[in-house]
Amino acid sequence: MNTEERIWQFLKAQGMTDAGAAGLMGNLYAESGLRPNNLQNCYEGKLGMADDEYTELVDKGIYTNFGNDRAGYGIAQWTHPDRKPKLLAHVKSLGKSIGDLDAQLSFLMKELTESYKAVLSTLRSATSVRAASDAVLLQFERPADQSDTVKAKRAQYGQTYYDKYARKGVQTLKLVESIMTKNPCYTAGRKITVKGLMLHSVGCPQPSAQAFIRNWNSASHTDSCVHGFIDGNDGTVYQT
Repeated sequence: MNTEERIWQFLKAQGMTDAGAAGLMGNLYAESGLRPNNLQNCYEGKLGMADDEYTELVDKGIYTNFGNDRAGYGIAQWTHPDRKPKLLAHVKSLGKSIGDLDAQLSFLMKELTESYKAVLSTLRSATSVRAASDAVLLQFERPADQSDTVKAKRAQYGQTYYDKYARKGVQTLKLVESIMTKNPCYTAGRKITVKGLMLHSVGCPQPSAQAFIRNWNSASHTDSCVHGFIDGNDGTVYQT
């Protein structure tokens, strides 16, 4: 799983809508390119360090001015002396590197939950990528340039993630609907709308997928219908 996918799945697991997750990701991309060890470019020259060296020296405690140097860092480019020390303390409490993606995502949610509740509420209810993106830009990131051009650009980044991940999920649900309507038990004309997918384990060892299907299809079997499952032995997908 790549960095984009990890961030998308994390944000969705926090209850954000597709538009909300995409709007936030667009801003994170604009800030850091989604690179958790990213040191603000203009500070590389000022500090005489690039991303990897800065991260390593902070981790080792050799560079001790992380909280007050006002150099943007991480996926959200944390900058302010009120926020960077808290990032460092949180990451240390997890026993992780300051450049660790999961640790930064955890801190991101800590900030949203404790200090930016209005932004989090927007991200969990947004139906518009632009609305979610603007909320993050104006209330959470708050860069010096908050012009309409910047708003549009960040929303465009967010839309790219929406198109890539949200619509992929819609296509999956449409495929499931198609499979369901082909089931022999389907009544023609019945409206089917799939809202999600749920994984189901049979709960006991099976000698083979074929043996399970024979048992499932027996006249004495009275459980509800299963439309498909994956054989844990070889990954084959079956429809029943």
